[in-house]
Amino acid sequence: MTSQEEHYKNILARYLPEASIDRVYRYIVENAIHFKIAPQRSSKLGDYRPPMRNSAGSTHQITINGNLRPYMFLWVLIHEMAHLETFRQWGRRVQPHGPEWQESYRQLIQAWNLPGMFPESLRPQIARYATSRPLKRALLQDIEAQLSGTTLNGTLVSQTHLKDLPVGSRFQMKGRKDHLFQSEEKLRTRYRCIDLVTGTHYIISGAAEVVPLP
Repeated sequence: MTSQEEHYKNILARYLPEASIDRVYRYIVENAIHFKIAPQRSSKLGDYRPPMRNSAGSTHQITINGNLRPYMFLWVLIHEMAHLETFRQWGRRVQPHGPEWQESYRQLIQAWNLPGMFPESLRPQIARYATSRPLKRALLQDIEAQLSGTTLNGTLVSQTHLKDLPVGSRFQMKGRKDHLFQSEEKLRTRYRCIDLVTGTHYIISGAAEVVPLP
């Protein structure tokens, strides 16, 4: 192992399940991915950007939030890898989460659902989701909720996410305790919310961890 490889694997080890580190590193290198780890973003957990048109040296870019727990970090990474695979096959001709992406996502989940990649208790659920055609949204949300949770003495402790609250609820976000939010409208997987302190509107992911308020 070269010193550069060791350096990058040590960085990945801070965020990923141990069993996935070598495989993720190979995927990044083999696909020449500009891989970035971002601070917590309330609007999204990760994103993929294809190479820029007519730009020499431009390459794939994947960014993942660095505050995610290891299993959820890997889960979000696979989501973005599916965007890369879809772009490679179809270019910009298809919808971001259309049937082509869903098929890439399904295949990747099957390929990565290996021992050590995800909790053993969740692997049967993940396998059922990956074999669903079309992908079952309710099962996906259940898996994501569990991957986002914490464990205490081996017991899953659920976290509260914005999608768990009815529209109109007031809440605070972790790391932004000086703001007071209220959801106003559901927009598919995101929510239009207002900061009651400043009056500013935000679009916040339903997967964002929140602290409900009375």
